Amino acid sequence: MKKLASHISAGNGGRALKAGGSNKNRRGETAAKPDPAVKRWFAAAAETFSPSQSSMIPMLQSAQAAMGYLPREAMRVIARHLAVPPALVEGVASFYAQFRYEAPGKHRVTVCRGTACHVRGSGKLIDELGASLGVEAGRTTANGEFTLETVACFGACALAPVVVIDGKVSGRVSVASLKAEIDQTGKGARPARAAKARG
Repeated sequence: MKKLASHISAGNGGRALKAGGSNKNRRGETAAKPDPAVKRWFAAAAETFSPSQSSMIPMLQSAQAAMGYLPREAMRVIARHLAVPPALVEGVASFYAQFRYEAPGKHRVTVCRGTACHVRGSGKLIDELGASLGVEAGRTTANGEFTLETVACFGACALAPVVVIDGKVSGRVSVASLKAEIDQTGKGARPARAAKARG
């Protein structure tokens, strides 16, 4: 397993580089430098997870927990560890809504879009907040401050509409109260393009 880890940390498709050699693939393209966060995560994960396909989802979850999202390089490393095609790992990851493929913002704002929340105005909350932050649901603001997400149901229908900001649940949220909470959370931070639109 340690041998595999050393090959993966070489970052050249699992092939160790020759001393003084070029970091190019067979097509002559320069390979991307390995992500240090992925290397650190895999150094521990290689010892924790057996190289069997039953480790795939636990490894995906572990990588996301360590880095906040699933970098493509982490999925390739998992594929090599399990000796399966990268497309299989990416296919499994894409099947589950729990996995994210871009780094989340400093603050996560999740709006419930379940039936009770929708009836009580969660759609308007998403639209207004998206316009205010200059970002669509499922994306992160340009300044990396906020990630706007939606969820099918929090299971707190009596509090509809429900919004969770950095793990703090708020119920019966209005557009005004949500914007005030966002301002307080981000200390008034807004993406550059939203600031320009107001100026």
